Amino acid sequence: MFSFLRRDNSLSNVDKVYGIVVDQSRQPIFYRELLIPDNIDGRFDILSLHMFFIFSRLKNEEQIAADFSQSLFDTMFVDMDQSLREMGVGDLSVGKRVKDMGKALLGRIEAYDKAFSAEYSDIEDALVGPNMFVITYKLAVRIGGEG
Repeated sequence: MFSFLRRDNSLSNVDKVYGIVVDQSRQPIFYRELLIPDNIDGRFDILSLHMFFIFSRLKNEEQIAADFSQSLFDTMFVDMDQSLREMGVGDLSVGKRVKDMGKALLGRIEAYDKAFSAEYSDIEDALVGPNMFVITYKLAVRIGGEG
């Protein structure tokens, strides 16, 4: 089922999966119809949401899935580092920004885990900040066909 996790070519598969996740997170629907800001913060929020779904799906699988998830996480932050440098962020502050983004992703993952678990009846309480609520709510409405 998870043949893409095989060790023999997992690095290239990590890059492929990450590329697919990035492409999906850049779909115009998020920015045009759901009104997510088309800036570094908005793109990071949507990318984080997509990464959450991948990590969530793989978290209870075999060790090779955990290794794949870690490689995917690492690939994301190598990309974040390169992107910040390309945007002109100074070398001395890139490391701190990437570290802050890592903490932000882990915080979002924790919030989404809570939000999608049965223990929370009020999704707004489980999400970090108003932006996460707006994104999740708009996605839920869009998927549910309401609105």
